[in-house]
Amino acid sequence: MDYKTVLQEKQHHSQRLNPKRFAKISERIDRCDIPVEAWIPLLENAMLQTWKGIILNKSVTEIGVYPMLIHELQPKTIIELGAFNGGSAIWLADHLELFGIKGRVYSMDIDLSLLDEGAKQDSRVHFLQGDSNDLAATFPGQMLWDLPHPWLLIEDSHVNLVGILEYFHQNGFQSGDYLIVEDTSQSMWDYWRKHWDDAAEVEEGARKLKDLRDWLKNHEDDYLIDTYYQDMYGYNGSKNWNSILKRV
Repeated sequence: MDYKTVLQEKQHHSQRLNPKRFAKISERIDRCDIPVEAWIPLLENAMLQTWKGIILNKSVTEIGVYPMLIHELQPKTIIELGAFNGGSAIWLADHLELFGIKGRVYSMDIDLSLLDEGAKQDSRVHFLQGDSNDLAATFPGQMLWDLPHPWLLIEDSHVNLVGILEYFHQNGFQSGDYLIVEDTSQSMWDYWRKHWDDAAEVEEGARKLKDLRDWLKNHEDDYLIDTYYQDMYGYNGSKNWNSILKRV
C-alpha cells in the first residue's frame, strides 16, 4: 500500500468517526474513551517530562495534538495563561520557529519567580506577571486589539474561567481564532482530589468543565468544538474535555 492510499484511508476513517468536524457543546457529552486507570501513570509522572531540560507539564495526547493545530492554524499570537516554570511557553515558541511562523508567545503567571532560568533567557517569549482575576491590568484592551491574528489562547491558570472567557470574547477574539481550556477532565480532578494538598484549588479546578459548558451554552453560535483534535485519541482523549474551541 503506497503512502497516498494510506493517507486517503486515514482521512476516510476520520470522516466516518467525526462526519461533522465542528460541534456545539449541546451536541457533546462529558466523558472520555481513555480509561481512568490509564491516566494514573500519566499524571504521576507528569513532572518527569521535560523539554530542553525544563519540565513540560503537558499530557502525551496534548503533545500530539498541539503541533498539528499550530501547523494548521499558523497563529500569529499565542497567549498562555499559567506559565508555571516556562517549559510550555518555550515548547510553543519552538513550534512556531519549526513551522516558520512569524508569531509571538505571551505567557502570563501570577508568580514569575517559578520560571526556569533557561526560560527566562529565551527572548522569543514575553513572560508577563499578572493575575487572571484582573486581565485588563496585563492585557489591556488596546493591546489585545493590536495583536495580529489568528490567535491561539490557552487557559491554564485554573481561576476565574468565566471571567477570562468573557474578557477575551469582548476584547479582540475574532473568527478563526482558537481557544483551549486546559485540565477540564473530570477523571484527572478525581485523581488529584486524593493527591493534591490544596483542596480549594482542586475544587475550583474540578468546576472548570461545568463553568465552561454553562458559558458555551450562551455562545453556541460563537464557539464550536473542533472534534478532529478533540477526539484524535478517542472521544475527549486528553486532559481537556470538550475544550478545543474555534471562534466562528
